[in-house]
Amino acid sequence: MADVRKSAKQTAARSRARDKAAEFRAKEDKLEQLATDYFVATDSLDEIDATAQAEIAAIRERAAQQSAATRASAAAVIASMLELGTPKAEVAGRLGLALRDVKKTPTL
Repeated sequence: MADVRKSAKQTAARSRARDKAAEFRAKEDKLEQLATDYFVATDSLDEIDATAQAEIAAIRERAAQQSAATRASAAAVIASMLELGTPKAEVAGRLGLALRDVKKTPTL
């Protein structure tokens, strides 16, 4: 009869141990999934940053090209005014520029 009690206690203890082990495994699985989700999210951030940097570089390149074209257009206007025989000081005054800026303008 003592064996029956001992056996029942062992069975109950094993059952509790299995329950605790199952809870532990479930928690570990959840933690592993959460860690996986974290790494997926941070990897996505790196991709987003890389894409943004590429887009920024492309925008800067377009802006530089547009600025160069606009500067060339402005220089052409100054050159045209100078070709009409207008003094540099007058061109500077009409355009609100410093005389040195008019002198620096490349002639076409």
